[in-house]
Amino acid sequence: MLTLKLFRQTQGSMFAAQRSISFNALSKCVNQFNVTSRWGNKTLTKPLLTAPMIARFTGSTAAVKTEKNYASLWRTERIVSIALMGLFPAAVLYSSPIIDTLLAGSISLHVYWGLEALVVDYLRVPVVGQLANKAGHATIALLAIVTLAGFLQVIFVGDGLGNAIVQLWKL
Repeated sequence: MLTLKLFRQTQGSMFAAQRSISFNALSKCVNQFNVTSRWGNKTLTKPLLTAPMIARFTGSTAAVKTEKNYASLWRTERIVSIALMGLFPAAVLYSSPIIDTLLAGSISLHVYWGLEALVVDYLRVPVVGQLANKAGHATIALLAIVTLAGFLQVIFVGDGLGNAIVQLWKL
């Protein structure tokens, strides 16, 4: 049960009214308040709240199930972020192809996940369409691959990633 408290102030005194409503009554009320507009001979009806939002509000997970396991992805992202804190000093102090490759892979994954979060948040299909969403995902995947290829080029053809960081700090 959801309890609503309504306060009203009249002539120096405050009155409180309390009313309890169930979540089922809330969804019925939402369905009654639809925005209807006429466009030619078609009637467009837009509900104020969608089913997944009501399901999240009521605690039911039936309407908001997804196929991805976001908890393990979040845990993996945190592990990579924590590993980066140790890999940067290790690459600077002891530059080897193994540490540099681990650093390059970690940076590329970290950048990919960060940009993917931006695409998921700001290039949503209902807002920008399916094509822009897919193009955003493809662009960040390509950017991550090019970034990793550039890092590997510096590691195996150049002086190494750790030495490149030291040279940048000397500037």
